[in-house]
Amino acid sequence: MRIGRILAGAALGATLAIGTVAVPAQAATAPTTGTVSAVSPLAMEFYDDYWTQAECRSVGKQGVSAGMWRIYACEPSPWDWDLYVGY
Repeated sequence: MRIGRILAGAALGATLAIGTVAVPAQAATAPTTGTVSAVSPLAMEFYDDYWTQAECRSVGKQGVSAGMWRIYACEPSPWDWDLYVGY
């Protein structure tokens, strides 16, 4: 089931990446806190949202392990957790 979610997430990520190219201002809304890395927080893109922080971190770690992105950050929103990824 997790592999299916990762594959579905990859398709969604590709769609979001295309949307980010069309709307460059979207990248400026990326979080300024999270995982410390050489990748600028402005280079991070919204990937998806999750009900719990544990689920957000799990998907973030799976994406790193699968080589889909280099870093991730889970940021709280008023009702869920947003996953941002850096390539």
